[in-house]
Amino acid sequence: MSSYKLHTFRTDGSVKSDPYKMKPTFQDMYKEIECTMIQPSKAYLPKYSNRKDGYVEFWMDEEFLFKSPPVDINKVITYAWYTWQKKTGHHSLPGTHIRGNVCIIQKVQDDAA
Repeated sequence: MSSYKLHTFRTDGSVKSDPYKMKPTFQDMYKEIECTMIQPSKAYLPKYSNRKDGYVEFWMDEEFLFKSPPVDINKVITYAWYTWQKKTGHHSLPGTHIRGNVCIIQKVQDDAA
């Protein structure tokens, strides 16, 4: 039987992983990201991926650039995002960073199955 984990990558470098029986919703992620509008992007994080290529979809605060005072840079996700860009030929504006907490939903197999 499958279940899910909601991984929250925090700006301090820690990762909080919460189990869910059903796929986490935007409402679940809003609480973790501390916002009301989220935006997806991709990163290279094989440990948290269900794909052979190691890519994940992550969810971030869509309005993090408008926060005052500015939200801290999420170094782990920014590095994984740059790695995904390099592997896939995507580009971002020089000096762009991902800021704030971000979430990744991962489907996991229960040990009892």
